[in-house]
Amino acid sequence: MRVLIRPEADADLDSIFEWIAKDNPRAATDTIRRIRAKLDLLATAGFAEIGRRGRDPGTRELIVSPYVVVYEVHKGAPGNCGSRRVSRCP
Repeated sequence: MRVLIRPEADADLDSIFEWIAKDNPRAATDTIRRIRAKLDLLATAGFAEIGRRGRDPGTRELIVSPYVVVYEVHKGAPGNCGSRRVSRCP
């Protein structure tokens, strides 16, 4: 399995880090580590679909409070999970 992070999602992670780091650099680092650990978990066999069904067809959502990682599982490819976006929970 492998996880592909789209450029837009990577930019979201950068924005999240910068926003939190303004007040607390350590919390920013911890938050990004938590999100990336969840993304790494998606690459583990049997864990690609641990997130709930997404709002958009064909997507899944993984909660890393207060953020939602929206991703797709591509079964035709050899176990690819692609993170589409990382956004704050409404």
